[in-house]
Amino acid sequence: MSWYLYLLTFRLKSPLHIGFHKVMHLNRTREYVPAKPFWGALTAKLTRTLKSSNYREVGEFVKKVMRFGYLYLSDGNNIYIPKFTKEGLKFGDLSQIEFGKRFISSLTSTSIEPYSFTAEEGTLHEVEFISPYEMEIGKKSEKPKPVFLKGLLWVSEKSENGMQIQIENNDFLITNGRNSIKFSDLVDTLQIGGERKYGFGHIQLDKQNGIRKIDNNDLRTIGFSGSWEDDNNRVLLKIEKNEENEFIWSHTKCDPNLKIKGSIEPIVGRDWGDKGPGRELRTYGLYWVPGSILIEEKTFEITEDFGFWKVVQ
Repeated sequence: MSWYLYLLTFRLKSPLHIGFHKVMHLNRTREYVPAKPFWGALTAKLTRTLKSSNYREVGEFVKKVMRFGYLYLSDGNNIYIPKFTKEGLKFGDLSQIEFGKRFISSLTSTSIEPYSFTAEEGTLHEVEFISPYEMEIGKKSEKPKPVFLKGLLWVSEKSENGMQIQIENNDFLITNGRNSIKFSDLVDTLQIGGERKYGFGHIQLDKQNGIRKIDNNDLRTIGFSGSWEDDNNRVLLKIEKNEENEFIWSHTKCDPNLKIKGSIEPIVGRDWGDKGPGRELRTYGLYWVPGSILIEEKTFEITEDFGFWKVVQ
């Protein structure tokens, strides 16, 4: 079984909130899109398109035949991937403060007490979001610059539960024998992340460079670190140590054999349980966050679990 690599580019069409953690009344957003929100939106739309009612089966199929990279902010050219440096956390060549001023905003709201028309006690909350347009421009006469999301997707021509992938150059077909759709049409418009009922999270495949098949195994040529290889049923990623030190760009499972410095966070999520979607709380464990710096050369496997990495022993 062979794996094929695609570079995806989406235009952000509305504010985007990717849940992170809460500080007082502020709901913070991540500065990038992990694989799970993208997988969820993809599964929901694909299930409806294939005229299926089995979301769980379609979701498992997507996990089997695809390996996800994360989606990172872009101005159309540069990709702003987090990286810990001697000057602190940076996103591409931007400091964390510069990045926030350029891309992150917030919205404050509260419920109104109908009898007094005053703020209802305990309902004040503020939601951070990624802006669909860059917020700092040089001149007032300049048009706002759109914000993009870029990421990698590995795809395999594999059949599972009557569904299969068929590679077609710069695109691929997903079919269940009765219905089929091109991937570019499937992801032409998606809604991901939180606050969707308020219109957040709309993304659209870029019309010019939305999906591009990458034949080069050196990921540095497209803005990422490392190189990848197809190892039977596995997608392996090799990160080399150079003078500047390389960094990881997905959550990586903590491992005693991994020499790395950065930040660690526990990954917890809601999965499909016996009572339905989102009813089972799952703890994935401790992971090094994207941007953590490797201090030795290592090879990782991009796992079926929403693009998480694990060290290859």
